[in-house]
Amino acid sequence: MTLMEHRLASGSPSPSPSASTSASASAPLSPLASSLASLAHGKMFARLWPWLRNEAWSRLHKSNMDYTSLLCCGLAFVLYLNTLNAGFVYDDRRAILGNADVSGAASWQRSFANDFWGTPLTDSGSHGSWRPLCVLSFRLNYLLAGGYAPWGFHLVNNLLHCIATALVVRVARTLLASFWAVLAAGALFAAHPIHTEAVAGVVGRADVAACVCYLLTYLSYLRHIRWRDSGDPRQWLALLATLLFSVAALLCKETAITALLVCAAFDVMRGLGGHVDKQRLRSLCIVMGALFFSVYWRLVTIPGPQTAFSSADNPIARTASAWTRLLTFLHLPVVNFKLLLQPQVLSFDWGMDALPRVTTLWDRRNAQTICFYSVLLGVAWRSCKLLLYGSELFEGANGGYPQYHIQKVGRKSRAKRKRAANNNNSNNNSSSNKYQAYEASFHQEALPFAKQPCSDCNNNNSNGVYVYGEEAAGSSAVPSAPQPQHHLVSSAVSLALHKAFRGSRSSSSCSNSTTASNKSSGSSSSSSSSSSSTCDSLDGQARCSSGYMLGGMTGSARNACILLMSCAFLTLPFLPASNLFFYVGFVVAERLLYLPSVGFCLLVGFGVSKLLACTRSHGSGRRTRCGLLLSLSVLLAAMSLRTVQRNADWRDEESLYRSAITVNPPKALGNLGSVLSSQARYEEAKLVLQEAIRYRPNMADVHFNLGILHQNQQDYKAAVECFQRAIKFRPSLAVAYLNLGISFIALGRRQQAIEILQVGSTLDGAAVRDRSAHDQARSSAYLQLGALYVEQGKLQRALAVYREALSALPALLHQREVLYQRIGDVFGRLQQWDEAERHHRAALELQPNQVAAHISYGITLARNSSRASEAEMWFKRALQLAPDQASVYHHYAEFLTLQSRHHESVVYHRRAAELAPTDYALVVAAATSLRLLDRKVEAEIWYRKAVNLRPDDAHAHTNLGAILHLLGRTSHAAASYKAALQLQPGDSITLGNLAKLGVTNV
Repeated sequence: MTLMEHRLASGSPSPSPSASTSASASAPLSPLASSLASLAHGKMFARLWPWLRNEAWSRLHKSNMDYTSLLCCGLAFVLYLNTLNAGFVYDDRRAILGNADVSGAASWQRSFANDFWGTPLTDSGSHGSWRPLCVLSFRLNYLLAGGYAPWGFHLVNNLLHCIATALVVRVARTLLASFWAVLAAGALFAAHPIHTEAVAGVVGRADVAACVCYLLTYLSYLRHIRWRDSGDPRQWLALLATLLFSVAALLCKETAITALLVCAAFDVMRGLGGHVDKQRLRSLCIVMGALFFSVYWRLVTIPGPQTAFSSADNPIARTASAWTRLLTFLHLPVVNFKLLLQPQVLSFDWGMDALPRVTTLWDRRNAQTICFYSVLLGVAWRSCKLLLYGSELFEGANGGYPQYHIQKVGRKSRAKRKRAANNNNSNNNSSSNKYQAYEASFHQEALPFAKQPCSDCNNNNSNGVYVYGEEAAGSSAVPSAPQPQHHLVSSAVSLALHKAFRGSRSSSSCSNSTTASNKSSGSSSSSSSSSSSTCDSLDGQARCSSGYMLGGMTGSARNACILLMSCAFLTLPFLPASNLFFYVGFVVAERLLYLPSVGFCLLVGFGVSKLLACTRSHGSGRRTRCGLLLSLSVLLAAMSLRTVQRNADWRDEESLYRSAITVNPPKALGNLGSVLSSQARYEEAKLVLQEAIRYRPNMADVHFNLGILHQNQQDYKAAVECFQRAIKFRPSLAVAYLNLGISFIALGRRQQAIEILQVGSTLDGAAVRDRSAHDQARSSAYLQLGALYVEQGKLQRALAVYREALSALPALLHQREVLYQRIGDVFGRLQQWDEAERHHRAALELQPNQVAAHISYGITLARNSSRASEAEMWFKRALQLAPDQASVYHHYAEFLTLQSRHHESVVYHRRAAELAPTDYALVVAAATSLRLLDRKVEAEIWYRKAVNLRPDDAHAHTNLGAILHLLGRTSHAAASYKAALQLQPGDSITLGNLAKLGVTNV
């Protein structure tokens, strides 16, 4: 009964026939209530009152709840606004920037054959994470934004988080009766900092999208239940939507496979709570069959991980002691729950040694594990017990009328009321009144036990008090009857099955019958379940409207159902990634808590409603309630502030890795050093990488990154040592072999370079995680090895190497195009023009707009003096394709020089040097071209630029001295020659030039 009904009932001397009420307490009349009560005897108000009581309040309540959704969604969007200016970080590079399924290099159908990272599922290096819908959403982002625009990817993540927040509000509305409880659950979900990795990191879209589809699956099944209760044929449409959303959730992320299990659990709980429906078993069979098929399809049909995870990602799984593995993995759910409770310390990675292992029983963390599982199992056991026996006591209350007998009587009374309405037979009316009186007497006798006789059992002329929510929860506890132990053990399963799957002709234990007046006015005759009402607690009164799914239950059964469903949302999505059933590639991942946090937020909302109910039941007053709400506001403000701060960490890789140094020092420092090295902050990067090695000396990636740093500083000896250590700790690291060979070439140790490159080019990639990067490194090793043979004049060996690469790496289309160019170039050197042209044409067919293919073809044709004009045409085509690429101008200038067209070539040499002013080779080429045309002053300018680019290069100083010598500036020329001799003592050319100046004493 609403608050308005209660006051009208208290203030009216006699109830109206159309709106009679039975109130147990009186309340002072407000002026509005008095004025409405004065109209209660009028015919107009008698007609308007049912509409005001039902439809008008329902619309107002729904509007309020929509405002709640809007408020929570607005909070979610505002909190993640500072992610829109973030870039691609961490896993985004491999899953998005390096994924051909995202960029469109592969057909969209390949997304269903490849894993999340773009590797074929059947490949030996596949990760096994199959999420095609998420990958296709990345692809759509790429197409709409016209490329890799980070803000577009982050905007979609933000909007998906807003949708998930709105759905959490809808889910909370189906379970929680209090407005404040729903608001607390939705706002906490919007603001919880544990969601930052899933929302701020682009690859976290898999978790956010899976959560959206997961909640849509649950809500669609609730709609199926409501339509099934009322006999609406649209129930099949809702059930189909449930199955489709569950498949979509599974295609977003594997952890969403439990969506149908949550739906089935809720349906069973409704049955245990007293809602009777003979169609429930049919729905559950369909849902569980679909669940079994999904599990079989995902685990058996779709290939799983083809390679073992590294010990750095999940070191606990590689621990030799089974006892240590068991104790540690049992403790991991406690760690995750702590992150939900106190999300202060967060990290992008919890691998390596971030979480110490639990090695003995005497570890104090075992006490936390025992307490956690004890509370969880205790809550589940007590809640199941209340559902099994609490509603049974309610149904059999007052000792004499079993529920099935009342249903039978109700059926007779409905049939006789129909005959009375159709035939207007007085005898039938008297018979119907007899059954109505009998049914009413039963509910009056059951009232002291339930405190809430179900108004659904009465027709439109009855007014049973129907109160639930916070007030009912405090007043409707069913006294527990002592149960013998043998009864608990022997009959619990049979009782649960009986209560869950018992059926009747109506959708619930008590159904509304259709009156004659409703039938004559055109209303459809359908039974309405009390579960289709939502209660919003306001000033101690419960008001109902559509959405709430726990109507018709006792207060204890409702509380049990809320607790069980919250625990189901909390635990079931987490189980597939818990390492308890099979090992996964991580220890703790914050993004995986996005979906389980729904259950956590529901628990917090339920706690808020119980605290508010306690303040009313104990008469604590408005001040206490305001204090509770203020505390909730402070909590949400703290969570919001932490979320905004954590979003700033995900802005770029440097800030992200710096934020995790205290949690996972070796991984964070190693990644940070790589970022600093890429920014040319070499000294700072060197210190960071060396610090990472001190934490964990066997990290091959860190040694490799340190080698790249030394290579960039041209310290090739130190680079060789780092690459050798990287190979020692990871023999399958092909890119380390490649760079070690390059360092040997720079040191002039070409034979060692050949040996290393031969090993690196033939490495097996069966055990590597990133197969694409491994094959790219192998291909580069082949190219480098072939170039070495060409340099040594071993052209046939070079051809053999390139042909071996073509057969060993057939899937790398871009590399095949480069290999065809190299083979064509070798044939050109061998003056086998037909073969050269054939391979260059093959390269152009693979990449018609590839600039390098045009240049290579032009160079080959230029070697044949009879086809010089044709060669020039290909150079000009390359210029049209890449008008801002310096190498194109340089190659065309070299061609013009070979044709003795020096005045034309100098123009293109200068243009190339202007486009790439930091390229030493291009700057020297421009200076030399100017010197050949006797433009010495201009040549001096470019030679000085070359010295500035490489102050430690002896040849740069020698070239500058030579041009100064030609200009007659002998003193300056001698200074340059002497600087060159300091860098390269004993150089004969420099000594000869000094002798020409008359300088002999150096």
